Parts: sequence; C-alpha cells; structure tokens
Amino acid sequence: MIDTATNTVVATLPAGTGSAGVAVTPDGKHAYVTGGGCSVIDTATNTVVATVPVGTGSLAVAITPDGKHAYVANVFSNNVSVIDTTSNTVVATIPAGIGPSGVGIVPPPPGVPFSAFTARLAIDLDRTSKKDRFELQLRFTLGSASNGINPPVEPVTLKVGTFTTIIPPGSFKIANDQDDQNDQEERVGMKRFGPFMFRGVIDGVDLRVLIRPTGAKRYALEAEARHADLTGTENPVPVTLTIGGDSGTTLVKAYIDQKLAGRDDD
Repeated sequence: MIDTATNTVVATLPAGTGSAGVAVTPDGKHAYVTGGGCSVIDTATNTVVATVPVGTGSLAVAITPDGKHAYVANVFSNNVSVIDTTSNTVVATIPAGIGPSGVGIVPPPPGVPFSAFTARLAIDLDRTSKKDRFELQLRFTLGSASNGINPPVEPVTLKVGTFTTIIPPGSFKIANDQDDQNDQEERVGMKRFGPFMFRGVIDGVDLRVLIRPTGAKRYALEAEARHADLTGTENPVPVTLTIGGDSGTTLVKAYIDQKLAGRDDD
C-alpha cells in the first residue's frame, strides 16, 4: 500500500500466489486482489478478511458500480467468476473464450434507467467519402421511478458506436400526422403526447428522429443519420439513448455494410 502524498510504501499485505489484479469497492472499504484465488482486503485494518476460490490463473478483476459483484477473469480456466461481495462467494461462472485476461464493466448511463430497451441497427460505412450512415429502431419502456419524458423541452442524446449526437431542447416538434397523433394519444390516455419529430443537421450530420408512444410508458424511436462518422464501430455495437433524466444502453449485433468506394447517398 502506497501513501500517495509521500509516494512511500506504508504497508505490505499478504495475498495469493502471483498477485495480478486489484480493484477497490466504490465505498473504499475493501480491495479485491487476484492471484491464487481472490483475496479480500479490509482497507481500514489492512488485513485479508476472506479468500474466495475462483478459477485457475485469476488475473483481472472489476467491480460493478453498485459494489455488489466482482468479476474475475481466469486465464487458464477460460471463464469469469462472479463474486457476491456481501457473502464473498462465487455465485456464477461464465465461459469466456480462450485465455481471458481482462475484464471491464460499462457503467449505466446517468438518470432513471429504462426497464426494457431493445435495438435494431443497420450501418453503411463508406471509408472513401466518409459519408457513413445508419438506420436505428429502438423500443423502450420507462422505469417505475420515471416521471415521464417530454422530448420538446428535454435534451435527447443518442450514441451509436463511436458516434454521439445531442439534440438540444426545443428541437422536437409534434408530428404533422394528426390522425396518428390522436390514435397514439387515445392509446396512452394522455393529451398531445406525441409522436414527436426532429429533422435537421447537427455538426454536419443530417438527422431524422421520430419518437412515438406505443402504450403505457412504452415508446418507439426511429432514427436515420447521414454523413455521420462511425469510424472504429464494430459489432456488437453499444447504443445509448438519454431523454432528459431517463436513459438506457444496450449492445446490438448490427448489419454493417462497408463500402470501399465513395457513393452519392443524397
């Protein structure tokens, strides 16, 4: 243990054979150290309070943002052990290819999480003219703690792979299809609650986004973007949607068409 103010070693703690990785719980109370199992250190007393048997060749370790679980990559067992940090027991063992040596956790986006979130995605990559485009379909259900969404007055952030755009408040308008609007309002029992449409250009990207209610707290989003930069995007593609204080993220196996020559997609 190193005192970061003086950069001196102030304690040396025993751990398993071949200590390889360390992760500290969000509350700072415990450190999980891989090697010969997974040693759990009480940071207040600097003592090992538990040794959790995991797979062979435990290397990397990561802890979930809520501190409830630790994930340990076992290079020789070809799996990942999931540790319940309350009981310090392995509650799941996940196959993970050949020789897994690293593990990372993607934190959830901020705000009230969607209770359900699915996506379909098609991407055209044009490496010559750099006119990448995508078509996206989302279905999401607001969480029980949500107070609802209101796209015309809230910012909408959409992330698709390496591409991110923020549609500022005031950009969405009620769609012009009055019959469809009335039908949607009747189904959700709310007056003038969509569908909402945005058409415009943000940072050189031509965007069309439609958000429409499909039931109580359920919505669909359709988006098309042209002239986007999706450089480095690979499957599975992370997709994140944030509307005001509500958000969700998911991984989707997209259809990706990579063009080797430029094209006019206007």
